Amino acid sequence: MPVPLSCLVGRARMASMNRLSAQLRRSLWYLRATWPPLVLAATCLLASLLHASVWWGVACATGALVLVIDSLARHREFRALRHSVRAACGLTGEALARFRAARSTWCSRRAAIAAAQAEGFGLDARALVTGWGYKPWHVFPDRAFSLNSPFLRLAFWQSVLGFKR
Repeated sequence: MPVPLSCLVGRARMASMNRLSAQLRRSLWYLRATWPPLVLAATCLLASLLHASVWWGVACATGALVLVIDSLARHREFRALRHSVRAACGLTGEALARFRAARSTWCSRRAAIAAAQAEGFGLDARALVTGWGYKPWHVFPDRAFSLNSPFLRLAFWQSVLGFKR
């Protein structure tokens, strides 16, 4: 029995909507993983536009550029963590080791939690982060205001700029 043309058109329309929906979901996961540096970059850009001093504006624009690059590094970290969580079927083994390695900065923790949440292990990830003693307002890296500050370390800046994996 032949299938009516309207039914075929409807199926094609649904297939294209499903592809669009999948692309939108992937974009939303990217934003869940990288929103901290993107929000900070937007704030820096706004500050650079509103400030009268040229040097201050240049400094803010430079900060925004570094934060956008950091966002790309967090996206790579998100993809790697998501793959590890999927391969390990949870936060065990290598996935747990990667998750622990990502706990020292706020942006990395957000990317790790988003990766676990994307694979259905968000509650486990949040429980781990809470168990480590981190609160939502802990936005500075560990030991940020000490002599061992990560801001003074090359490894931190390699991570921010995406050179370190």
